[in-house]
Amino acid sequence: MVGKKRAVALSAIAAMTASLLAGCGGKEASEGGSGQGADAASGTQPAAVQPAKQEPVTITFGYRPGYFTEKEMERYVIEPVKKKYPHITVKPLLIDNKTVTLPNLIAAKEVPDIITTNSLTLQDFKQWDLQFDMTELVQSQKTVLSGFKADALESIKITNQTPYLVGLPYTLQFNALYYNKDIFNKFGVEYPKDGMTWGEVTELAKKLTRVADNVQYRGLEPDSVFRPGSQLELPLIDPATYKSIANTDAWKRVFQMVRDIYEIPGNSDIKSLGNGIKDFNQTQTIAMIAGLNWLSFMNDDKIKSSFTNWDMASYPVFPEKPGIGTQIDIHLMLLAKTSKNKEAALQVMSTVVSDEVQLELVRDGKISVLKDKKFEDEFGKNLDILKGKNVQAVFKTKPAKPFPPTEFAGRALNDITNLMGKIVKDQIDLNTALRQFDEEQTKKYAEGRK
Repeated sequence: MVGKKRAVALSAIAAMTASLLAGCGGKEASEGGSGQGADAASGTQPAAVQPAKQEPVTITFGYRPGYFTEKEMERYVIEPVKKKYPHITVKPLLIDNKTVTLPNLIAAKEVPDIITTNSLTLQDFKQWDLQFDMTELVQSQKTVLSGFKADALESIKITNQTPYLVGLPYTLQFNALYYNKDIFNKFGVEYPKDGMTWGEVTELAKKLTRVADNVQYRGLEPDSVFRPGSQLELPLIDPATYKSIANTDAWKRVFQMVRDIYEIPGNSDIKSLGNGIKDFNQTQTIAMIAGLNWLSFMNDDKIKSSFTNWDMASYPVFPEKPGIGTQIDIHLMLLAKTSKNKEAALQVMSTVVSDEVQLELVRDGKISVLKDKKFEDEFGKNLDILKGKNVQAVFKTKPAKPFPPTEFAGRALNDITNLMGKIVKDQIDLNTALRQFDEEQTKKYAEGRK
């Protein structure tokens, strides 16, 4: 268990990670040396779990904003499990990091059996001592892993720095450049195309950042500076020394690029980490936003607008990295070490990654973790908002390779995003800002490890 200082640090990590999450490759897993066991079959079905105990059992499924909506929990988890395993009842628990937080659940000994998280901040759960080596459980339940995309499984091990799985992935983030065709038409600017570089998109943004009819239009919201940094595979923390490593020429290049975008006159109203999509979709004052998968937000009945004249192009790239998007970002279901019903919990998780559920998931505009091409072909077919849209744009870039983070990844990603805002707002010298950032962050990490 952690001491008082670490407990405080963990609560801070949980709070800072929450804002990010809103929003937020290797060999085949069956062949790798991870101890996951041989596959029971060679098909695409990754979830052939043998029936375990048939006594009624309740599995608590902790999900966080940006991972599932209430409706999606019902469609992808509760109902499919009820149909396949009638003896299992799934109890959903929204971990909103406001009224319900993981530190509080840990203190109350009410940790869910399953918790949603992502590969980028997975190591936070090491601090909470919630990770469980699933090797023997996967083998005993004859869970088939051959249907998964290899990089979906390997990225979990790489970012977690373990040779084994601690959860099952259920979807991959994608990147895209969303654009408002009305704004482009208003100012007579040609629409963006697939394959454009950050420099080319920035030039478009200059033409679109204007005031018209007393409305300030922004040309481009680039989102967190971390995302283009991850395209170049730039870590923020040295996993060996736990020192902050943002003060490098490579990071300075990324910061300067994003700074140039925000310093286009009229474009400095920073709306990163999911805030920009609201202006894009509702106030419709942002011409382009380079972001993650915001389709669930745009299709949410509670906030859906009548705005339909938008489209997508592929995510902007660096000239030397054509076709490479941001670091692979896996959403996964972590099996909590504290669960007293791990066999049933695995059955729940396996149901979510079954062919049937994954097909519904991709039809609703999410990327499957399964490798069969049918999951790409069915993408977005349930969404009216995607009719006539360039949906292939989401497949035009491949994720950048993952790099091992540390348990402070969530803090680092939020802090580097906040630093970008401070640099733009306060007009701070870039070299000074990054030098001070490294000094302050390295001190924080050292204190957090005590």
